[in-house]
Amino acid sequence: MPTTTDTIPLSRAVPLQGLLAVVFAWFAGMAALALVIRPDAVVVFGPTERMIPAIIASDGALLEAGRFHVAARTGAGTVGSLYAAGAWLVWPIMSKGCGRG
Repeated sequence: MPTTTDTIPLSRAVPLQGLLAVVFAWFAGMAALALVIRPDAVVVFGPTERMIPAIIASDGALLEAGRFHVAARTGAGTVGSLYAAGAWLVWPIMSKGCGRG
């Protein structure tokens, strides 16, 4: 019978496959949500040199840009055009003001 001082192998302590499934479901769900709900603003993960022109071309407005992300107000077809331009993920921003409440 194990005691409190016995160690448990990491493979039994953390169900890695389950954790990966949850993370994948979260990322895929957020990305699909951006296509379904047509949010007022999005955060885009991808190469900024391709994302910024795609935002401008789709009648969006740039809010903030970092090294691997861009926050933007969306135009009519912004989310689809961002994926077409090579965005890795496009996530909706649910609160007003780009998350700055």
